[in-house]
Amino acid sequence: MSNEIVLEQIEVVLRKINWAQEILNSAQETSEDTRIVDILSGISFIINSASNDIEKLYRSIR
Repeated sequence: MSNEIVLEQIEVVLRKINWAQEILNSAQETSEDTRIVDILSGISFIINSASNDIEKLYRSIR
């Protein structure tokens, strides 16, 4: 598989991660249940970590 194809696939994954982050942020801002907010914060942390990892991979291939 060529680097260009891999980079395009990584970009797709990054867009999906960004959408998930936006949804999570919106849910956190509108939720009044502190337990839900805490759970969403944990999920957000994991997604941010994954996003950072995939961005590093993108830069290393590019």
